[in-house]
Amino acid sequence: MNTANTSEISLNAEVEALKERFSNTQELYREVCALLFFRYGTTPTANKLYQLVRKGSMSAPSQALVTFWEELREKSRTRIEHPDLPEALTSAAGELIATLWRQAQEAAQESLETFKAEAQATVDNARMDVAAFELERDRALQREQATQQTLAAAEQEIISYREELAAANEARLALTKAIEQTQYDNQALQQQLHDVRKEFSTELEKLHHAAQLSETRSRDTEKRLMLDVDRERLATVKAQRETDAVRAAAKAAEDEQLAALKQLEQQLQSSQHENGKLEGALQTLNLNLERSDSELKALYQQIAQANAEIVMLREQHASSGVQKTAKRKGMKVLEGRARRTPTAKP
Repeated sequence: MNTANTSEISLNAEVEALKERFSNTQELYREVCALLFFRYGTTPTANKLYQLVRKGSMSAPSQALVTFWEELREKSRTRIEHPDLPEALTSAAGELIATLWRQAQEAAQESLETFKAEAQATVDNARMDVAAFELERDRALQREQATQQTLAAAEQEIISYREELAAANEARLALTKAIEQTQYDNQALQQQLHDVRKEFSTELEKLHHAAQLSETRSRDTEKRLMLDVDRERLATVKAQRETDAVRAAAKAAEDEQLAALKQLEQQLQSSQHENGKLEGALQTLNLNLERSDSELKALYQQIAQANAEIVMLREQHASSGVQKTAKRKGMKVLEGRARRTPTAKP
């Protein structure tokens, strides 16, 4: 705000004060003329007077202006009337008194200008303080906006962590189900292995029993062959072949059962290895969940600190507002003192 705008605001304020003091339109216009001429050093015009007062018709400010100039000329032309004084001395004394009156007016005007300069300097200092306060307020608002942005980023990060945590929980549930299914499959394989072993033992016992029967028959045959070696040689060979065939079949069956048993044991080991991998993945996931919980707690602490900073900034802003109100009251007091300063009279 420049000096011209300040003077205009002060002039309007003083005119409003004169409106409250003078109800007569002509008296009000004459007072405004004196205010413009003596206080602000401005030559009053009818248009300027009407713009400031806005009362009566357009002829009212013109009439008040004529009256003002007549009174001013009358005061400037002071006369001393005394029957014993010569005309020349009377005229000289009047001129002397008029000169003294003008000098007094000029001194009063200089004093008024000095006071106005001091008041303007005070107002300028107050404006500088206001500008500094507004700059600090803008900086505080910028810091508050930065804090709000940090808070929004932290909240967004919390949302992201929550989503990751939900996904991790889902993955953990899926791994838990997979481990349960693997354990179920492992138990099924163990039951199947038990059944195969039992079946293998049964078949092996059958093969042993068959071999024993074959050996028994072979021994019987050998006994018969002992009675008639030549006659029963072919029968003995045949019986021996049958025995070898039965033994070979028993051996083949035993090898097949052993191979099946080995394959089942390999499947069981693979299942146990897969179960161990799943348990390791579950432990890693639990560690990640614990770390995510720790980071989430740290973010909540950052949010609490950011909220505390925002509250402190708002309190500082409110305190600065109180100081600004006090400065404005000081400016009003100075302007009131300027309005109450009396003008010099002849």
